[in-house]
Amino acid sequence: MSQNEAARTPDHSGDAASTHGGAGNPPAVPPRDERPRPQYGEYAPEGWTWKPPVDRVAVPDAPVEPAAAGQATASGTAEGAVAATARPIDRMWSIALLVIGVFGALYNSLVLFQLPATALESAKLSASMLGVDAPTEFTPGPVAPAAIIVGIALQLALWVGALLWSRARLRAGRSAWWIPLLAGVAAFVVMLIVGMIVFSSDPSFLQSLSPARP
Repeated sequence: MSQNEAARTPDHSGDAASTHGGAGNPPAVPPRDERPRPQYGEYAPEGWTWKPPVDRVAVPDAPVEPAAAGQATASGTAEGAVAATARPIDRMWSIALLVIGVFGALYNSLVLFQLPATALESAKLSASMLGVDAPTEFTPGPVAPAAIIVGIALQLALWVGALLWSRARLRAGRSAWWIPLLAGVAAFVVMLIVGMIVFSSDPSFLQSLSPARP
């Protein structure tokens, strides 16, 4: 074969390779994004959304997630249980003293109510112990009934105040046993003051209780 014939003869092997290569699937070309290129960063993928977090301070009525609500409830329950069991001995003594205090308040109120009727007998008993002449009569003055009513009201108010204060401190897990004792001391002072007012409402009765001077 001459050089001219070789030049005119087509290269069938190259054509065949080209034909076989074209028979396969051409490489996938991604679709061209027609949107303008952003100045910073890149576009988010399709289907992605963003929800801003809710500010509880700015939006107080925003719904609370169930998980957060459950955690808050569990935390409150745990704190209540700790407060209830933090001072078991203090809780027991506080309740016992409050029970004693309610009976004491009722007894003191009954004593104050009957004080005008029992003042003479009490004075005779005191006179026999002191070795002086006992008074023969007692006439309470106009201030005695008002003092008795105020004394009874204070007895009940002191116990109710001790109950509320003790309950608040026990719920907070703090010591409260001393509150009923403090209320009992205050109730005793009220009894002494009211008794002195009732006895002094009759000047002759109070004078008869004083020892005779030579």
